Formats: sequence, structure tokens, C-alpha cells
Amino acid sequence: MAEAGAWLIAAEGATKIYNPGQPDEVVALHAASVSFRRGELAVLKGPSGSGKTTLLSVLGCMSRPTAGRVIVQGRDVAKLPEQFLTEVRRKTFGFIFQQFHLVKGVDVLENVLLPLYPLSMGFREMGRRAEEVLTRLRIWDKRRVKANRLSGGEQQRVAIARALINDPEIVVADEPTAHLDSELSSELLELLGELQREGRTVLIATHDPQVYGSPLVQRVIEMRDGRVVSTGKG
Repeated sequence: MAEAGAWLIAAEGATKIYNPGQPDEVVALHAASVSFRRGELAVLKGPSGSGKTTLLSVLGCMSRPTAGRVIVQGRDVAKLPEQFLTEVRRKTFGFIFQQFHLVKGVDVLENVLLPLYPLSMGFREMGRRAEEVLTRLRIWDKRRVKANRLSGGEQQRVAIARALINDPEIVVADEPTAHLDSELSSELLELLGELQREGRTVLIATHDPQVYGSPLVQRVIEMRDGRVVSTGKG
């Protein structure tokens, strides 16, 4: 992994407006500027509607800002053609979503392999990667079980395995503990901390005090009404 310390990703004056110029226009993000270092575990904290998920989406290249810049590894990606933005997203980020977004009628192995199918990678290498990440997450024995037959904790592990299958430098997690009890939440935080110690950058959007109050979190960015209002140590 890359050496810790250098700025890896940043938003500079990022604004996101939905339905601009229409009666239902919504400014979800107001000129947000924030930067993250390599190997940092940081939290975007705030209540529902604070803009944290919108900012996370913009930083993760899942959504383009209406105005402002998004810098990933020294490159302004905000205005890249979709083909190149997709490539940046695929090579750089691993995503853990609040709702898991697993294909429920498909087994664990196929769910985890989905991000690799657009790539020119042989089946042997795909299988090796899947076995490695599923073994690490202690769910290899469930590889042929359909996703809808798993417990909530097991589904979360599959979602994490899918996020890691491309060996991303940045792991982005949106409300990852929303459907987990406190024990499973602690387990998830330990795993995210382990990823950070390996040198990955981990960005989490949450309103869960168990997450933003964790000693594993190095920095907390608080958001209100689409604005960054404070930043400090976790």
C-alpha cells in the first residue's frame, strides 16, 4: 500500500445541487472543502440530511459535484468523461453501502466476484482473490450460500469482501452499522481499523456514536445543512 502521510483525496469548494433551477431545487452540499491523507480513518458525522452521504458520494466519484473540484491522487476528476471516471472509481475505491446491495438470489462467491467481471482477468486469478478475501472475513465456508439465506452480520461481511476484491486504496462506507447490533458494529469497526493499519484510507459517513466515538477513528468531520462545520480528532 502507499506510504501514509501524503494527501490522497480532497474536495475543494464542492457543491451539489439537485434539480437546479427547478421549483424543487435542493442544495445538498455547500462549497465543502476537506482533504484526507493516505492511511487515514476518518468519519463524516452528522444527522440525516446533513450532507455527509452526498459528500461521501462526491469524494468516491459516484456523483459529480455541480461546482468545485474533487482531487484523487493529485488529479481533478470532477469533469472527467464518464468512461474515465468509472475507471478511477473501479481502480481506487471499494464501497460498503448501508443496504449491502447484494444480489439476493445469487450465492456469496458470485456476489463478491461481481466487481471483477468488467476486467480482463482470468478465472483462476478471480478465484484466488475471492478465496483470499472470503477466508480473511471468515466466510469462505458460505461461498455457495445464497445471499438472502445469510444473517445480517454475514451479509455485511460479504459486502466488505466485495468492496475489497479489487484491492482498493480507499474504502468508502456509508452508514455501515445501520443494520447491525452493537457487537457486530464493534466487529466491523475492528475490521475497518485493520484495513487502515494496512495503509488503506477509510472514509465513513455515520450518525452512530459508536462509530464516531471509537478510538480507532483518527479524525471526525462534522456536517450540518450541507456544510462542513468542524473537523477534529476522533
